Amino acid sequence: MQLSKGERFNISKEAPGLKKMAIALGCQVTETGQSYEIDVSAFMLGADGKLPNDKYFIFYNNLQSCDGSLLQSIPDKNNLGQEKKTIYGVILEKINAEIEEITFAVTIHEAEKINANLSNIKNAFIKITNLDTGSELVRYELKENFSRETAVEFGRLYRKNGEWRFQAVGEGYQAGLQSLVDKYKSGNSHNIARISSELTAETAADDLQLPAWELEVESEPEAQQSRQTRRVQPSLINNQVNNSRSRKIPAALLAGLGVLVLGTGAGMSAFMRSGNETLKQAQILAVETQNSEKVTDVNLLRSFDKRLKETIANLEKIPNFPGFGYQQARADLLKLRPSLVPVAQNLQAAESLEKAQQLAMEAAVVVQKPPHPMEVWHQSQSKWQEAIALLEAIDSRTPVYNLAQNKLSNYRANRTVISQRVAIAQKAADFSNQGSLKVQKGDVPGAIANFTQALALNPNIPQAYLGLGIATGQQGNKQQAIYNYDRALQFNPNLAEAYFGRGQAYYELGDKQKAIGDYEQAIRVNPNYGLAYLERGAIRCMLGTKSQAVADFNQAGELFSKQGDGKNYQLAQSFIKDCQEPIAEAAICDYRRKIDSFGRPCGRSLNVPIIIRRKSVRDASNSDSTNFKSNSSVEKISPANSDSSGTITRSRRRSRR
Repeated sequence: MQLSKGERFNISKEAPGLKKMAIALGCQVTETGQSYEIDVSAFMLGADGKLPNDKYFIFYNNLQSCDGSLLQSIPDKNNLGQEKKTIYGVILEKINAEIEEITFAVTIHEAEKINANLSNIKNAFIKITNLDTGSELVRYELKENFSRETAVEFGRLYRKNGEWRFQAVGEGYQAGLQSLVDKYKSGNSHNIARISSELTAETAADDLQLPAWELEVESEPEAQQSRQTRRVQPSLINNQVNNSRSRKIPAALLAGLGVLVLGTGAGMSAFMRSGNETLKQAQILAVETQNSEKVTDVNLLRSFDKRLKETIANLEKIPNFPGFGYQQARADLLKLRPSLVPVAQNLQAAESLEKAQQLAMEAAVVVQKPPHPMEVWHQSQSKWQEAIALLEAIDSRTPVYNLAQNKLSNYRANRTVISQRVAIAQKAADFSNQGSLKVQKGDVPGAIANFTQALALNPNIPQAYLGLGIATGQQGNKQQAIYNYDRALQFNPNLAEAYFGRGQAYYELGDKQKAIGDYEQAIRVNPNYGLAYLERGAIRCMLGTKSQAVADFNQAGELFSKQGDGKNYQLAQSFIKDCQEPIAEAAICDYRRKIDSFGRPCGRSLNVPIIIRRKSVRDASNSDSTNFKSNSSVEKISPANSDSSGTITRSRRRSRR
């Protein structure tokens, strides 16, 4: 963004997450200005507009702020015709919380003695660059003709409402560096009068295109030759005035800014070798990049993408020092960076193709060896759809596009077939549900017809077999009912209602042990099946295992109580009483046949307690109800609720079908 004088720029808003930046000040000095030196300084000010202490004044004798947040590079030598630039590295998160503003100024050394002004500079600018990415954020080009000024404040970095902002200032003064120090020194109220300046007609240009993160570092001998030690008011700068202005940038801060300052010896040699290897790798990748546009193998693309990113990152780290190949690294970056996007696109397309093929394999495998319940067909359909979506999204400019199009037609055909199977499975489920409703209404023949239709379309519907078991059991065909329950359990071994219904059928066929076994299986699948406990307890009591029977009745009663089923709870309690204190019916003897009403010879005593299996409370209001001993539970099983709890009353269970 280009700013004009006085304009502001919200850095925090425009570059969220920015942590490090480079602020560069530069200009060109004309031939008539070669006899004087230009100094660049930064003043880190508190809320009162003053320096908190001397160490927040950053200039040629103090290149680093005391909080480690601001670093000044050593300016270029003032050779004729050379462009002048000073760079400040800024780490925002390290700036002391007491600092509210940083002002950047340019002054002429001993301007009064040599009768100089800033009219001999042109193309002056200040710009801010993201130190990590090298991208320029904002620039201000000073267009004024400073014909009398000897000092200029270029711009200021300041906080407002927790955000960092920048303002293009461009104010000139007839002052020197010491005057600015006095202005910002704490306790000094002296203000320097501003000088109005007129804008020049021409537009300034900045030809300094060095990377923003590169901070120039002069060697100690060269710096000593180019400068003599100078002083600023000792009362403010303290011991810093005795240091040479050519003082080097602290290595610790340079490392924090991402700039590597190397020492001599083995360390430097190793780093130079590493840089040379990076340059060689860059040349190899430059050739391979042309071939990568045709690669379809996903593993090769992953490898190339990784190497490309690593090489670019290493090239960006090569410093601008002799022997490191900096210029070659810059040239290689210009070649390799444009390859990042197409390589990433090719890799994404290849990965999408790979994922689509994996989904297609899963979709095909899951429907092997039908029949399947509707959920399986739905699962396959979903996988085909996801695979098709991946192929459809592949860019036509990528090398795998044609291969993806060939597979796309096959995948769509497979999805069509699976969708047809899903429709058939849904129709079968509808017939099964209709049969369940007819069982509830007492239309047994109609229910059997619907269940048969459902199984003809999809022979893998355990609920349909469960419904057939109930319906055929109501017709009195107990063996056929057991067969249907077996089929239901074949497709769903965890169908508690099928175990319960089969147990009722076995009981009515006289096989009490198999009946107990099925009730136990129902309880295993559904530990809260109260009716299964009740039925198992009744048979156990008839077989004489009273303690186990009472335990079953107690468990059934507890479950009924938790479910608020008062009627079945009372039934369980009465069973407990009957099993503990059996009340035998009077044995009436048929003297003609000499057989009593229990089928025994007259006069024989009762050795085994007998429970009279009274009608359950669920049958009290039903004209078609049967006693508890006969077929009391089989007809009450709901095929639509394969995992329903046994704690609801049988009349309620029948109403839910």
